[in-house]
Amino acid sequence: MRVRLRHLMLAILALGAAWSAQGAGRLGASNLCYNATFDSTSTNGALDGWTTDYRWEGNSHYMANQDRITVLPSYQGKKNVMHLDGQSGGYTDTKVECRPIPYEKGARYQCSLDLESTTGPHIYFVGYKWQPGVRPYYDKAPHPGDLRRIYKSAFRDHKVSGGAGGWKRFTFEFPMENPSELAQQNLKEIRFFTVIVIIVADAPGQAYVDDVKITRIK
Repeated sequence: MRVRLRHLMLAILALGAAWSAQGAGRLGASNLCYNATFDSTSTNGALDGWTTDYRWEGNSHYMANQDRITVLPSYQGKKNVMHLDGQSGGYTDTKVECRPIPYEKGARYQCSLDLESTTGPHIYFVGYKWQPGVRPYYDKAPHPGDLRRIYKSAFRDHKVSGGAGGWKRFTFEFPMENPSELAQQNLKEIRFFTVIVIIVADAPGQAYVDDVKITRIK
C-alpha cells in the first residue's frame, strides 16, 4: 500500500510539473501558473486554463461572468493583458482563477502579479479537495466543478489596490507562516490550489492583470 501511495504521489508531482511547463510562457519553467502571460495560441484562446465561465455552479450572479473577462492585445505598455470589467455586471461579483495546481503538503507558495485597477480587487489563494463522489484523476488538470473549496487566504492579507494610472507589482504567500489550528486541519486535506481575482459588487471597477507568477518557496 505504501509503495503504491508513493508512486501515486510521484505521478501527481510529475503531472503538476508537466501542466506548469506547458504554460510557463515568458516567465520561465519555474512558474507553476499555466498560461501566466495570457498569450496562449491554443484553440481555447488567450485565456486557456483560466476559469471564467461559472455557469456550472448554477449561481445566477455568475451566468455572464465570462463576458466580463477578456484579454487586451495591449494596454499601458504591456501586451496580452487580462481585463476584468467589474462595472457592467450590475450587482454581481466578477471573478477569474488560474488552473488548479497540485498541492505539495508542507510546502509554501508565493504569487506575484502586475496589477492596475480603479478598485481594490480581492486576490488570494484558494485550496481544494475532490468533491465527494468524484473519482480522483491525475491524467489532466481537474475541472473546477470536480473540486470542493476548503481553504481561503484571509482577505485582510491579500486585498490589493493598484490604483488607476500605473502598474504595481504585488506579492503574497500561501499558507501564512503561522496558520491557525483550523487552517492547519484544512491544509492537510488540500489536493489542489488556485489564485483567484475577484472584483466585488460593492466596489465595482476595472482591473488589469499581467505576468502572474506562482512559485514554490522554502
